[in-house]
Amino acid sequence: MPEPVASAPSSALPTPPPATPASRLPKWLWWLLGLAALLLIGALVVQHFLDPWLRQKLEKQVATQTHGQYHLQVGALETSIWQRAIRLRRVRLRPAAQVADTLPRVRLDAARLHVTGVGLLALLRKGVVPIDSVVLDSATVEVLALARRPTQNAGKPLHERLPLKLKGLEIGYFGLLHTQGAYLPGAQPTARFRRADLSAHDLHLTPAGAADTQRLAYAADWQLQLRQAQGLTRGHRLQLTSLLASTANQQIQLDSVRMQPEGNAPAGSPRVNLALPRLRLTGLNAAALLHRHTFRADSLVLQAPRLTLVPPTGKASGSADFGQYARRFDLAHLAVRNGSLHVKDAALRSVIRRIDVAGTAIHIDAKGQPDARQVLFAKAWTLGLGRSEATVAAHAVSLGRLNLSTAAGTLDLRAVRVRPPGPGQGKPGAVRVDLTMPSLALRGFDAAAVQQQRRLRASSLVIDGARLNFTPPKTPPPPVWKLLSKAVRRTDLAELRIRRSFLQIGGLRHSPEINDIDLTGRGIRIDSLAALEPARIAYARSWKASSGLIAAPFDPPYYRASSQRARLDTDAHLFRFEGLSLVPKYSAVGMNLHKGYQVPAVTARIPSLTFSGLEFAGLVRRADVRVARVTVERPEVRIVSDGRGPINPNRSKISPEEMRHLPMTVDVRRLDIVGGNLFTKYRSPLTPLPGTMSINRFTGSFFNLSNDPRRQTAATPLTGRATTYLQNRCRLDAQVSMYTLDPKGQHRVWGTFGAGQFNILNSMTVPTRLVQFKQGDVRRIRFDLQANRQGSTGTMWAEYSGLQLQLLGYKDEEVKKPLLKRVLSKAANVIVIRDQNPRKRGELVTGQMISTREPRFSVFTLWRQGVVSGLFDNVGVPQKLAQKLSESKDEAPLPK
Repeated sequence: MPEPVASAPSSALPTPPPATPASRLPKWLWWLLGLAALLLIGALVVQHFLDPWLRQKLEKQVATQTHGQYHLQVGALETSIWQRAIRLRRVRLRPAAQVADTLPRVRLDAARLHVTGVGLLALLRKGVVPIDSVVLDSATVEVLALARRPTQNAGKPLHERLPLKLKGLEIGYFGLLHTQGAYLPGAQPTARFRRADLSAHDLHLTPAGAADTQRLAYAADWQLQLRQAQGLTRGHRLQLTSLLASTANQQIQLDSVRMQPEGNAPAGSPRVNLALPRLRLTGLNAAALLHRHTFRADSLVLQAPRLTLVPPTGKASGSADFGQYARRFDLAHLAVRNGSLHVKDAALRSVIRRIDVAGTAIHIDAKGQPDARQVLFAKAWTLGLGRSEATVAAHAVSLGRLNLSTAAGTLDLRAVRVRPPGPGQGKPGAVRVDLTMPSLALRGFDAAAVQQQRRLRASSLVIDGARLNFTPPKTPPPPVWKLLSKAVRRTDLAELRIRRSFLQIGGLRHSPEINDIDLTGRGIRIDSLAALEPARIAYARSWKASSGLIAAPFDPPYYRASSQRARLDTDAHLFRFEGLSLVPKYSAVGMNLHKGYQVPAVTARIPSLTFSGLEFAGLVRRADVRVARVTVERPEVRIVSDGRGPINPNRSKISPEEMRHLPMTVDVRRLDIVGGNLFTKYRSPLTPLPGTMSINRFTGSFFNLSNDPRRQTAATPLTGRATTYLQNRCRLDAQVSMYTLDPKGQHRVWGTFGAGQFNILNSMTVPTRLVQFKQGDVRRIRFDLQANRQGSTGTMWAEYSGLQLQLLGYKDEEVKKPLLKRVLSKAANVIVIRDQNPRKRGELVTGQMISTREPRFSVFTLWRQGVVSGLFDNVGVPQKLAQKLSESKDEAPLPK
């Protein structure tokens, strides 16, 4: 049998190796790991059940808060406790069929709403909750109606209306991305936009954030980008392609703005059609505008705006006060570039095809006093207008260009055209203007004084090449200062210059036209006081003027008066005309036929007419003619008359007593006529052969030609002395004394005819009276004529010899000496005619210059009648017969 194996003692066995520390975990770590596992399992369980619970809680909360008037649907809600985030997808908010008037009616569809970085501990404590970001993406918002009766909480700040009674929210980033919206209340106004992207940084919805004046609507900065927006309000459709606003960059930019009328607007309401490609505002301090009501920006630029406006027909119901939007407005630069304006109005229709405006340092203080240095609230303005048209008072007005600079004090107008109303247009009896003005330049004007003091001050106004046809209104207009007082209280213009211009005044009986005008006025002041200042002439200290042709109808349509050149100088008291003429439109026969009675055709030409020492002030104010000296150089007058027709039935105005009836004062201290000539041609009814007579080389001076009672008295009457030649062969020296204010018209003319022959009268007596002076020499003829309204008296002393007359006949279109006329002539020469005077006994026989005044004839005709009567009586014709012959009148039927 085998032996049993003896067991060794335990101490003899090998010892196992000791256990290492890593193979034993502390109990507390096991507990920690177990707790973490439990928390993870709990979180997974909570996460699994929390999302549906929150979704249901949100939907119920909306229904509870709105009393079931709104229904919220959330397609999916995911929370992440580790990321402290919540994500919602397919969010839908719908109102009930009926919504209380305390709530708006809104529909919302959102693809995603992400809220990340939520401070959970602060949320549990209901303190100020920090949030990293809130992003609402791809949302569609439709506002169908606003709350008609908002609740009391609606007026509270947003930070006081936070959910869960939170003390505030601090959101690092807030985004409203890819959003569409519409405001469709069923009536105007309405609005819609295709896409909006709104973002804000550092948004603090807390009391501190609301009070922070550096923030705008709780945020450090906002940015909005709006695309394809449109709206409808007050009968107008508004469209906007793009809007970009950034408070961080301090800019707002609008692109492709469009406003158009749409539908039937209420009667009398304004209509606006606007196209604005771009508006850009930079340097805007939005926080100052929100908190301090102070608008402050660097620049506002409008690019190529096109505006068509129909103004309201009635008065505006009331405009908004600027102060309710901003107490202060500061804009460094304003610019409107390449704009246009079209105003459609019954009273004022205008089209401005290009507008460029620039304003600098614009400042408006709603409560402060305006700065006296500002012009329309700006330091300076520049304005440029391109080709423009307007209708003002039925006149069509066009403008080629306008440039205005308030800083430089300049205003330039180019290519101004004013067209009068057409036939049947415009107000009857109103003013009519036809104006072409290539250039107007105003320099050195103070625009601030115009605004602040209503006073226009300028250094010069220059008008070049203007052509004006002006028809004054039937009712006399008020004085110039009163017309301008509606715009300015006072006008001060250092110099006015009008160059190479034309003026025609229509609507008057004697409407003048003036060519090639050069006018300069200095020291012009226009107001009520200047109108009364004696030293001023038409509001100016002095005037200088020159012109080319001046023409006007005289006794229209029978005559036309003209002057080739004229010059005026108020400082020198000088007014001078050159190349004066008076030309009839018709011949003597035509005059008779058109008038219906005998009227001569008078042609007058005066190379030079000068007024020296002229008082212009009285001439302008009262139309008084007060002049020291009038000089008429080399006048030539041609009078052609025809004795066929009735005598003029009207009382003659060429008479001394008519001076009393002039509507103005005439006071000529001296009148000089130098080298004058008068040619007359008369066709009597006896023969068709015209008679001629001339008075040549007339030179005379007349003194105190006046109707001023202070100067014209019986002791100081009009006096004159003249020398002339009858038929350019017989000298006549004459004098006149005439009290022009005598109602009886009494005056005296006396003088002497020098040596000559009687046959110089044959050119007139043969064809018109069929009387021929066969022979006779004149040694001297003296006369002294007294005349008045009834006639003339006086004495003639004719010294002559060898006088014989021949009576003639007219037959077969020829002047002949028939036998009977020869016999009668012989008898007259022997029995009646004195062949010489003094007589052979040395006796000087006188003749009586007695003739009756015919009121229808001029005073010159009375003088001629007196001379003829005295001469006939002097040569032997009985006085009664001599008077009758002198007063004979030719009357015959008007020519066919």
